Amino acid sequence: MRTYGQYCPVAAAAEMLGDRWTLLIVRDLITGAHRFNEIERGMHGISRTILSDRLRLLERYGLIERRRVGAGHHEYWLTPVGADLEPAVLSLGNWAARHFGKEPSPRELDASRLMLWIERFVRRAELPPGRWVARFEFTGPRRERRWLLVEDGNPTACETDPGPEPALVVRTDLNTLHQVFGGRLALRAALRDGSLEIEGRKESLRMFPRWFGLSPFADAMKDSVRATA
Repeated sequence: MRTYGQYCPVAAAAEMLGDRWTLLIVRDLITGAHRFNEIERGMHGISRTILSDRLRLLERYGLIERRRVGAGHHEYWLTPVGADLEPAVLSLGNWAARHFGKEPSPRELDASRLMLWIERFVRRAELPPGRWVARFEFTGPRRERRWLLVEDGNPTACETDPGPEPALVVRTDLNTLHQVFGGRLALRAALRDGSLEIEGRKESLRMFPRWFGLSPFADAMKDSVRATA
């Protein structure tokens, strides 16, 4: 175990969380990822070996626990000590959003990862009932499609067409949706200027702004935009 050799709480925290990917794994556990594959989906570029190592280390520190669910399956959950990190992680993200908030760079634009975040932060209480699909059509920089399947109030981001005719189609470029989700651009403004378009059933159009959630750092990002305007 790498140590700084300092009797300091900040040093102790850095020893536990300072390795690459570790803080992002904690972030995703806080935001609802529990299965190994769910965590891996939010870690573009991580190897399964490194992810396994980081999870074992967090378990050794007592920040997470592994729970058996069914035959041969496990989930990873924050312990009370790990859950106590949530305010610190959110504060760190808000600090970065306020002072270093920027437009996403081309290499940061990723449709699958964005849809995963949208899935996690949907306002579930506002979702229309039943089984239905929203299709997201990205016009640039690459033309791609992704889907959000909702079944009994549970959203799932899909990379392949789940089947039902979409109740709602969202058409925009990937940069715009990143900025809307992240708080740099208001959804209403994007709809008004046509950079984001929606079509579908009347009720679906009405409900979309209600259930489409934003990043937990969106308010801090809005502050950053206002400060530089």
